[in-house]
Amino acid sequence: MRKITFFLVPLFLTTALAQAQLPAFFKINEKYKNALELLEQEKYAAASALFYEVEQNATVETPQSEKNTDISNIKINAEYYRAYCALALDNDDAEQLFKLFIKKHPESPRAKQAYFQVGKYYFNQGDYQEALDWFTKVSSVDLAGKEDAEYKFKTAYAYFETNDYASAKPLFSLVKDGDSKYREQATYYFAYISYLDKEYAVALKNFEKLKNSKTYEASYPYYISAIYYLDKRYDDVLAYAVPIVENTKQLRETELLRIIAASYFAKNDYTNALAYYERFMKQDMGKTQNNHDSYQIGYTYYKLKKYNQAIEQLGKLINDQTAYSQAGLYTLGDAYLTTKNKQGARNAFQFSSKMDFDKQIEEEALFNFAKLSYELQFHNIALDAAQEYLKKYPRSKHLNEAKTLLAKVLLSTKNYKEAIDILEGIDDKTEDAKEAYQKVTYYRALEFYNERAFENSIGLFLRSNNFPVDKEIFALATYWCAEAMYEVRKYSESVNYFENFLGMPASRKTDLYNYANYALGYAALEGENYPKAATYYARFLNGNEKDPKTIKDATLRLADAYFGAKNYDLALGYYNKIIAQGGSSQDYALFQRGIIEGLQNQPQVKIATLESLLAKFPNSNYADDAGFEIPYTHFLIGEGDKAKTDLTAFIQKYPRSSYVPRALVTIGLVNYDQKNDQAALETFKRVIAEYKSTDEAQQSLKLIQKIYLDMGNATEFINYANTTSIGNYTTSEQDNIMFQAAYSQYLRGNWENAIESVNAYFDKFPKAIQDKQAKFIRAESYKNLGKYAPAIIDYEYILNDWTSEYTERALISISKIYLSTKQYNEAIVHLKKLEIASEYKANYSFAINNLMVAYAGIKVPDQTLLYVNLVRDYEKSSEEDRNKAGLYAGKAYLLLADTVKAKKEFEGVVKATKSVAGAEALYNVAEIQYQQKDYKASQKTCFQLINDMPNYDYWGAKSFILLADNYVALKDKVQAIATLKSIIENYEGDDEIVETAKTKLKAINGK
Repeated sequence: MRKITFFLVPLFLTTALAQAQLPAFFKINEKYKNALELLEQEKYAAASALFYEVEQNATVETPQSEKNTDISNIKINAEYYRAYCALALDNDDAEQLFKLFIKKHPESPRAKQAYFQVGKYYFNQGDYQEALDWFTKVSSVDLAGKEDAEYKFKTAYAYFETNDYASAKPLFSLVKDGDSKYREQATYYFAYISYLDKEYAVALKNFEKLKNSKTYEASYPYYISAIYYLDKRYDDVLAYAVPIVENTKQLRETELLRIIAASYFAKNDYTNALAYYERFMKQDMGKTQNNHDSYQIGYTYYKLKKYNQAIEQLGKLINDQTAYSQAGLYTLGDAYLTTKNKQGARNAFQFSSKMDFDKQIEEEALFNFAKLSYELQFHNIALDAAQEYLKKYPRSKHLNEAKTLLAKVLLSTKNYKEAIDILEGIDDKTEDAKEAYQKVTYYRALEFYNERAFENSIGLFLRSNNFPVDKEIFALATYWCAEAMYEVRKYSESVNYFENFLGMPASRKTDLYNYANYALGYAALEGENYPKAATYYARFLNGNEKDPKTIKDATLRLADAYFGAKNYDLALGYYNKIIAQGGSSQDYALFQRGIIEGLQNQPQVKIATLESLLAKFPNSNYADDAGFEIPYTHFLIGEGDKAKTDLTAFIQKYPRSSYVPRALVTIGLVNYDQKNDQAALETFKRVIAEYKSTDEAQQSLKLIQKIYLDMGNATEFINYANTTSIGNYTTSEQDNIMFQAAYSQYLRGNWENAIESVNAYFDKFPKAIQDKQAKFIRAESYKNLGKYAPAIIDYEYILNDWTSEYTERALISISKIYLSTKQYNEAIVHLKKLEIASEYKANYSFAINNLMVAYAGIKVPDQTLLYVNLVRDYEKSSEEDRNKAGLYAGKAYLLLADTVKAKKEFEGVVKATKSVAGAEALYNVAEIQYQQKDYKASQKTCFQLINDMPNYDYWGAKSFILLADNYVALKDKVQAIATLKSIIENYEGDDEIVETAKTKLKAINGK
């Protein structure tokens, strides 16, 4: 019974439960349907609550298994949709709900959708790479309808955001061609990727589909405009973009303004182009503006004659190397010209000419650079540029103009050597070329003259005069040719050229006209044409000369001319005039008067005059001359005892005088006349012993011979003669021959041969007669070969004998060696000796000038200034010596940190001369101004040096570097860079200049 009951009860219960479960199913199903309706209505929170209730209803087993299956599916769907609602509500548990669903129901068709929904979750979070990891687990076939379109779009967008445009593009293409809410977005991104891929036609077609889009109305117009512009559809750009930018707010408005401006620029509508470029620049604030923009903006300003703004924009292209930069810099040059800034224009044209993108611009820029270099007096650079132009463009339309320019450059250039070479290559010279040739040969000749290369200068003066276009230059070349002839001792030719000069009408326009009479007088005087010398000295004195020193010298030389012509009365008159005037030449005039009085047979008057000379001028350079002539005159008039006494006193007073041998011979003659042969012999032998290389020694030997012969002691004379270095005549003759061989080589400048010959001479005659002269020429030869050590040994040998005629010359030469090798302390030792012992004024002048240099070399400013003052005060110092003294004074004051006095000295030198001393002084002025931060003044001084003293390349180049420093200090980087680059490209000196320029340029660019 229990078993039967068992089966009955379940049957009853099952039937009952089944009947009871049906309402439960419908109830669950009803909730599920209500939830779906709420889901459709996007009431996600309410829908989620109902879905949750469906999930929580207990399942009752009934015989109606299909109902159980339905309920199970409903619950599975409810789980899925509750996760979906959580995702829609952006709840934190959305991800976990989907992942739980996938884990519980991997076999469910909804699982694939769940993968998609998790991907959407990460997509919504902006984690596109994670979203892609989930999206790629789903296939488009797993989704349908709206979800399929959403899947494709969001997968494409995730690829887009991860920069995988190649994967994104085909998906966007599928969505844009479908019918979904993502169609517009997909179209935009597809068009954008096509634009990036430079598929402009495809991009344009799709961007144009968005013309009514509110979503993208602030972005797609830029791309449409850009594509029109790239396709050179400038009218389409303007028709389309202008209304948009004026009436709507665009995301890329700045770029759109640039495209509009560029389109107007392309159509040469510069007024409208400028309006939009200025709006572009105001918004952009330099963030995206590139060199191409700067070129077009600058060119637009230029075309509208707004040159300052054009210069500002085009100046940004200075370091760019592109075709539009070449054109822009050329335009910049023209803008600078219009604003009268030739320096800026020159630099711009130079940069433009260095680029070869546009051959015509390159040619025009080089031509303009050459012209402006000439106009700004960069003569050497202008010359190079003109030469380069003619070489590169021999068939240019500017050919004739370029040749004319070259002629003008050569006319003004101070690079005379190269100018001559170029002009001599022109066979058929125009009048301009002839005039240029006349002048450059003249100025090159002057350079040779100033370098004391007189033979070279003469040749060029004569070549200059082959083209007498400019009459004044013709006259000046004739004058200086005469001066050069004088310097090479062609006195007759010098006189002829001076007379030619004086006969030219143009000579009267020069400052040299009257001075030529003075110079001609000197030439005639040196050529011993005394009457002519007197004539022209007299003409000079009757002229308009104002300088009292020159007038006095001319008066003195006029007296010398009359003296040479033996017109003693007139000579005496002018010597007396000098004496009456007083001054530095009074002692010489007194001496000459005494000589004339002697020649006029007035010995006592002569003696009185010479004694007055010694009384008034005991330290005169002519004191020893007068000191000898007085007793010698007593000798001539038979006052032997008086002569002998005074000559003995003379020797004691002037032991180093060149008159000592003559004085001794005269004493010997007095003794001889007085029959005091033994005393005479002793005196004559002293001359031979102490002054063996003098004429007086030879005269003494002859007198000794006479005395011995008179005594009948010829053998004793011969024995004595053999004991002397001058008595063995055969040896003397051999000695003389060997010496003359060495001397001949020396005179020819064969230094090595001269040394060998002197060595052979000493090998033959260890006690050579002319040992000092031989050692001197050997020393000079060594010096000329740069072999200073053996030269110094020979010079020191000579200097052991202070009576040698080579003493002063040796002191000069050894000093020059030590000066050239910057051994200033050694130089000072010898220069001091020369200063004290020199008999010749020129040698004294050499000593004090170079002591000034030497003390400056060892940086002893007090001693430097001492010798500066000696040079200035010395009456025989030339103007150039005094100018050089001013330069060294300035340097000394700089060492003493007295910039005020230093600057005053330098400025004095600059005012006085345009020599290298003037150039160095002017540079020091500019350096002081720069150190004092007076940059404008320093700039002006630099340009003064560059323009007024262009022959001194080194100081010119240093001025350019200092000029660049001034530009940097004044924040003019463009000019500083251009200046330094010009030095680097053009300077050819072998010194520190180029390396210094490169270092400074690197420093500027680094900033």
